[in-house]
Amino acid sequence: MRKYLARRGIYAVVTLIGVSLTIFAILRILPGDPLVAILGVEGHAQMKPADRERIMADLGFSDPLPIQYGRWLRDIAAGHLGKSFFRGDTVSELIAHRGPISAEIGVLALIVSWLVGLPVGILSAFKPNSMPDGLARTLSVVFIAIPGFWLGMLVVLAALFWFGYKAPIVIAQLWQDPWQNFQIVIGPAVVLGLAQGAYIARMSRSCLLEVISEDFVRTARAKGLKEGLVVMRHALPNALLPVITISGVLLGFVLGGSVAVEQAFGVPGLGRALVTAVIERDIIVVQNLVLLYAVIFVAVNVLVDLSYAWLDPRIRYS
Repeated sequence: MRKYLARRGIYAVVTLIGVSLTIFAILRILPGDPLVAILGVEGHAQMKPADRERIMADLGFSDPLPIQYGRWLRDIAAGHLGKSFFRGDTVSELIAHRGPISAEIGVLALIVSWLVGLPVGILSAFKPNSMPDGLARTLSVVFIAIPGFWLGMLVVLAALFWFGYKAPIVIAQLWQDPWQNFQIVIGPAVVLGLAQGAYIARMSRSCLLEVISEDFVRTARAKGLKEGLVVMRHALPNALLPVITISGVLLGFVLGGSVAVEQAFGVPGLGRALVTAVIERDIIVVQNLVLLYAVIFVAVNVLVDLSYAWLDPRIRYS
């Protein structure tokens, strides 16, 4: 296990370095001047060259790119993530203020995906080619095909016309106002959860169809066990490993989808902050938030791999 963890740790570090290099290079290659975004076109045109060089030096953009990259990694190691160009808030404050909202959306979306996808997959697997199975597969394809941000905008428009919904203006944390917080996160969580639940339904159906044809399942039925016990004790645990694997992969879609869905719902989370930072060319905020998403994705996938040994005692890491 220690060797496996050490190996995965090395892979994780290499992956994160690759992500950091990619996002750092992309943000420097993309056309546009941060000072134009900060001062506007007219303000930038009226600026003297000496003033421009001084501001770029203060922001750290006048140094060679390797020095800028090294300084960024050094600041991350020291826990200093820099400040926003426009608001003056540090990225650490932004994450502490908006991160819990996005984390709640991600966790709730994962719960919704399992609550919806797993029962649908079980029903489809044990009644194949029936009307419920056909309906479940059709709905799965529909929710897989519909973009999350488009479905989110439809939900927002429907809630606006039918219930007078208004996008939240202030952040209400769970420990401050649970009901207001629930109203903020439930919409994006359901939209993201339905899309991921469609993947889980299809994966659990295909895995269960394969497992229920195995000899040990037929033996359990021959012993007279009830169908519910056959499913829960014998078939389902052996079909869960691929479902858990795809759940870890789907977390990447949840992280990416939350950016657009939070923007559609007007939720003041990290996803919306990232969209705003990209529009404003707030380079420091963008590169740190993207790296944070990458760290979360890598960490979750390592935890998913470790959960295999807990679910299946036959699996051992070395």
